[in-house]
Amino acid sequence: MPAKKLQEMIYKLADWNFDIFEVAEMTQRPLSFVGFVCLDAYSKLVDFDKPKLVEFLREIEGSYRKVPYHNSLHGASVARCVYSFCAGCGLAFTQEYMEFTIVLAGLVHDVHHPGLTPAFLSKASMDGEWLSPITPPLEEADMELSLKYNDQSPLENMHCAITFQLLTQDRTGFLHKDDVMAMRKPLVRAILGTDMAKHAETMTRLAALIDNLEHEGESVAVPWHWPAKPPATADEEQRAMWERLYQEEFIMELFLHAADIGNPTLPFPQWVKWNRLVQREFHDQGDRELAEFGELISPPAGFDRNSTVMAEHAFTKGFMQYLCLPLFQKLHDLTQLPCPSSVCRGVNISGCLDNLKKNIEAWEDYKPRREATEPREDDDDDDAQD
Repeated sequence: MPAKKLQEMIYKLADWNFDIFEVAEMTQRPLSFVGFVCLDAYSKLVDFDKPKLVEFLREIEGSYRKVPYHNSLHGASVARCVYSFCAGCGLAFTQEYMEFTIVLAGLVHDVHHPGLTPAFLSKASMDGEWLSPITPPLEEADMELSLKYNDQSPLENMHCAITFQLLTQDRTGFLHKDDVMAMRKPLVRAILGTDMAKHAETMTRLAALIDNLEHEGESVAVPWHWPAKPPATADEEQRAMWERLYQEEFIMELFLHAADIGNPTLPFPQWVKWNRLVQREFHDQGDRELAEFGELISPPAGFDRNSTVMAEHAFTKGFMQYLCLPLFQKLHDLTQLPCPSSVCRGVNISGCLDNLKKNIEAWEDYKPRREATEPREDDDDDDAQD
């Protein structure tokens, strides 16, 4: 990579509209590049071994599987987005290691993802063995994930386990033991929070946090963090500190989740590329569902490669309008509260929200492109439009 181009990329990483696909074109290791640059930005706050960081990033990148969407480029993109939240939008924490931690969480949050949803893994595991062949990128161990973690965020628990195995090995353990211990709780919480099964609960808690902050100083029936509570012996100062740190962990969880589902907040051409990749992965799962169960167990509009263009279009619009938009709108509302105890007061995500609203409008007139390698009954009506 030319030195000038490299410096331009490094400088632009904090810009929300940065195109991560440019990194993928310039290097075969986009996650290692993004990870090293973004984590190194906090080297004055967190002490770490740079050669071991390089080894850690190589291992993480290599552990991501060759699936259409949940691959190392997605990990690099999410890490780059949370870095932009911090370095570009103003997200900050009282604990010096927290910004470092959220970037690290972005890098590893989907490591070794099999390209299958927890619903598929759960149903397949109940039959004892899979009927369809287990070939790369799938592994025999995938059959056990739902049983191993009792259907409780099986993928996210696996991502956490792999991460801490590497963080505690001599060759890849680039952080001091005390720092790993300090980061463990918020890192695990943030990664587990990317489970889409928790999205509704997260939105409810976010709404409660906003309500509590809007009525700060007043008595509230139920604190936003219920049932968690500070130690019974905590005095007023200790209670305030506990609430601040608990809020910071939740904010980290929120912004990682936002980065994870935030592709529609990127410039439209980037969003279209990401959507094609996730649709390809969903179609692959749909094929496996038919082979495994004899029927689709996931929404046909998103997972059936023979669904109509309009059905896919509506499926994607629903994701943009009913999952992504409410989250970013609520986050924006939270950042606009003047309350001094709000962790993300003054964080500016208006650019993300503006992109999202424009993209929803643009999607109305956009005609998704069918994959030319996958013949369908309605291909004649599916002219590509970029």
